[in-house]
Amino acid sequence: MSVTKLCRMGSVLGITLLLSFTAKATLISADFRTEANLPDYRNGLPLIYETLGQSIGAGAELNNTHFVQNPDNWSGGVVWMDFDAATNILTLDSQDLLDFQIFDAWISNIVFSQPGQSITGISLLSDDLTDVGVVPGLSFTADSLHISYDSMPDIFNFTGGSATFQIELGETDVVAVPEPLPLTLLGLGLVGLVLTRRKQTAN
Repeated sequence: MSVTKLCRMGSVLGITLLLSFTAKATLISADFRTEANLPDYRNGLPLIYETLGQSIGAGAELNNTHFVQNPDNWSGGVVWMDFDAATNILTLDSQDLLDFQIFDAWISNIVFSQPGQSITGISLLSDDLTDVGVVPGLSFTADSLHISYDSMPDIFNFTGGSATFQIELGETDVVAVPEPLPLTLLGLGLVGLVLTRRKQTAN
């Protein structure tokens, strides 16, 4: 096989590889917040944990270090939030067995690693967060999601267990920095074009 043909093949392969190199976006930071309340039995504001602009991927993004307020001095109601960026699975881990009527968890102001990304869905995978099987309400926007447990007028107890949720992300392929191999192949293709042109001129 001639050098010219090899260069042409390299050019085609290089262009194909360049077009195939894309970067998949992930979540890099967000605001995390939980609220627990017993409105039929207490008149105070909810128990709140919150962290803003939290980096994703370093263990539980929301934990007991993110305490905000506890007006009625309740015991319990602490639920950690852990988002796994590799699988897009959110885990809620209850840290006690005490009773509440309402529990809400939010992830908001999500920052993606690539432009054009968004949340496109959320679904329940497993649920052992409450003892009476309260079905959580799920909602989302392009850059936020909300999980709500509401047993009013009844009371539920946290189990010390967890609940997991699958988060769906919008897909937008973003061209990444080309790798050396496809650039080399593309260069060979250009050399082949030059050799072909010179050969045609000589004839």
